[in-house]
Amino acid sequence: MGRSVKMVHFPKTRLSELAARSGGVTRERAVEEALKSIENLRDHAITTIDSATVSIEAAVGRAQDGRMPTDDMQKVLRDADSIVTMAATFGMSALESIGKSLCDICDGLLARQMHDVAPIAVHIQAIRLAAPGKPEIAAAAAAHVLGELSKVREHYGFDSLAQTAPVDIGPPPAAH
Repeated sequence: MGRSVKMVHFPKTRLSELAARSGGVTRERAVEEALKSIENLRDHAITTIDSATVSIEAAVGRAQDGRMPTDDMQKVLRDADSIVTMAATFGMSALESIGKSLCDICDGLLARQMHDVAPIAVHIQAIRLAAPGKPEIAAAAAAHVLGELSKVREHYGFDSLAQTAPVDIGPPPAAH
């Protein structure tokens, strides 16, 4: 017996018609335009980093007797996360690493219900060293700062936070 030929029918939809149409941009052009769009967001990223840094400094300033309220610590953790996100997006590796270290400190302090402000204050000083708009921190200096911050994490026993359950940092702030 012979083979039977089966016909497959694709229904005509607007999407299939658009996909079949020639034109558009090349991959290289699309990537170039996407990179330009991301670069246009750099000012927003710098503003976000600056406002998160000011917010963390304010929380450190409100601390009393070397202790920070839980709500402020949760806000610091959210602000540190914003710093990490923006720094990572725009290749600010030293700032990203310092921000991650601050996240580890805040997460660990919250998990252990500790409210020490000193490690947060040290991290905010390090963030100011690597902040956008400052002269770029040299690789050796960044490595030294990160080494010192790791000593702070070691002092509190927070080096293996990636293996512990995340802390609930509360709901995101309401939009204004």
